[in-house]
Amino acid sequence: MLERFALLNLVFLAVAAAILAWAQWRTRPGPRFPGPRPVGPLFKAWLVVIWLVGMVLPLAALGIDGFAGGSAGTRTVLGWYLATFVAQLAFEIFAWKRWRSPVWVIVPCLFLPWRLFQVALGLMWLDGPALTLWTLWALLVLWVINVGVHYSNIPNTLRWDAHPQDADFAALAHPNPFRKGA
Repeated sequence: MLERFALLNLVFLAVAAAILAWAQWRTRPGPRFPGPRPVGPLFKAWLVVIWLVGMVLPLAALGIDGFAGGSAGTRTVLGWYLATFVAQLAFEIFAWKRWRSPVWVIVPCLFLPWRLFQVALGLMWLDGPALTLWTLWALLVLWVINVGVHYSNIPNTLRWDAHPQDADFAALAHPNPFRKGA
């Protein structure tokens, strides 16, 4: 079953790239997205937790259990987890910095549910070392919380507020035609 894990991840990355390319095509021509607002100290602290639990802990488990301990299952599950983590960062940076597009906001919308699926499959398929299993449980908790954090922050990230003058995103300058009384 672990052999299929690689194929599933490759298919996901291809589908994610196709969705993002299609979304970018759909948003053009359009104004360049000004990017997110600066984040507060609480969100910065949350990002540190994401990096420690989401990247450093799996790297440690991969090194200890996967390579030093010789667990092929750990290498497969955490290797692909880390590969898609890095792919997400690459897609976000490309969509935000290169395209200057609001499409970058949907990158985590694609990758976060996939990451939960990866971790769940790893917990179901892997009867591995304790550090790997504890890492997978920590990742499951982290990404469930982060799904809520990300999805609840989308309006702020996309600048859906009553103050469009602080952004040069033309779509925000027009009144909402769907609001009652408009």
